[in-house]
Amino acid sequence: MDMNLNMNTDMKEPAVQLIAMLGQPYHPKRVQALLKPYGVKRMPAPKSYFNDTMISCAKASLRMDLYRIPKINELTGLQYTNPDEWIIGAIHFLPPGSGDRIEAPYPVTLPEGITMNSSPEESIAAYGPAQLDEECEWPGFSGRIIAWRGEGINIALEYEYSGEGRVLRTYTACLIGCIGAWRSDNPEVFAP
Repeated sequence: MDMNLNMNTDMKEPAVQLIAMLGQPYHPKRVQALLKPYGVKRMPAPKSYFNDTMISCAKASLRMDLYRIPKINELTGLQYTNPDEWIIGAIHFLPPGSGDRIEAPYPVTLPEGITMNSSPEESIAAYGPAQLDEECEWPGFSGRIIAWRGEGINIALEYEYSGEGRVLRTYTACLIGCIGAWRSDNPEVFAP
C-alpha cells in the first residue's frame, strides 16, 4: 500500500492531532484546547443513554463519533476494558451545509495537504491507490466514495455531485471497522 498518512503529532496541524486521538478516551477540554484557535470555547460532554453518540462542533466544522466500550469493541474487534469511558471512533471533517449550523468548511489543511476543496484526483495523488473507489447512488446522495486502509485507521472521502462538479462532502478518519455498513459490504477493506 502506498498510503503513508503523516500522523506525526509533533506537528501543529489540528487535523493530524485530532486524528491521532482516534481510539483514545474523549476529553472535551483536550479537544477544545486544540480547536481554540478557531473560536471553539467549549466542547460538549457526551450525554447519551445509548452506546454511541455524536458530538458536533460548528465553529470547527467537524463531528466526532463516540462509542462506549461494548460498542467500540464490537465494531473494531479491539478489547477496551473501562466501561465508563467514551472512545473516539471517528472524526468527520465537514463542508458548509452539512449541518444546521455548519457555515464554513473545515478551515485548515487535512493530512497530506488535502483540503475540503481537493478533487478526487488530488486525494488519490496524496494517498496513493485507494482500496475502495466506487460511484454510488442512493436516496439523497449521488457521488463517489474513495477510501484507504492504513495502520489502525481508515480514511474515507465522500464526493457528491453538484452543479460545480464533485464536491467533498465528508472527510472521515475512523478506526478499523467503524464504517458500519461498509464493514459488511467491503470486508477486505474495512473489517478489523
